[in-house]
Amino acid sequence: MIIVSTDGTGPRDGGAIGWAWVAHGSGRFDSGGAADGTAQVAELVALRQAVEAHPGDEPLFVESSSQYAIRCASEWLYAWKAQGWRTASGGDVPHLDLVQAIDDVVTGRGGPVRFRWARGHVDSPFTQRARELARLAAEDWAAGRGDLDGALLADPADSAATPAERQPEPVGARSGRDDHRGPVTSGPDWELGTLFD
Repeated sequence: MIIVSTDGTGPRDGGAIGWAWVAHGSGRFDSGGAADGTAQVAELVALRQAVEAHPGDEPLFVESSSQYAIRCASEWLYAWKAQGWRTASGGDVPHLDLVQAIDDVVTGRGGPVRFRWARGHVDSPFTQRARELARLAAEDWAAGRGDLDGALLADPADSAATPAERQPEPVGARSGRDDHRGPVTSGPDWELGTLFD
């Protein structure tokens, strides 16, 4: 099983944002940002990028400290999709493009994907590394040192850039099985005891 921690950072009302993910076993990571966005956008982009960077059949477990992002990807998405991408009240789905992008990468992946909320600011070296990478990316974008093309998401046609292949030193010796786990969701009938059975 691949376990990935994600984080996104940015102001509530708009400004430079940063996102990041860190894989527990390999220490692989990626980060990026945009000149303008919100913390919610950054958290959703982090989830999408983490799933996209881990194709294949091996089970993928993605954690985030954003309850909003986790609920979008694992709960609300299914209801919104069933209702023609409308909210329960018939309104527009917030950040629809990102929610649909998450749906696309999850459904297009061979193996199962599960999302889990991780309490923010817990003592996990992977969460800390993701938080720091997201913060640095947001600072770079705020200072005008971000991606020159201004893209929030990588262009799939640009196969020359492979940031997901960066291999840093492992961020810690922990197995990724923390005892501070909160509730895990990815759909209405999913339970931890049946994970990838």
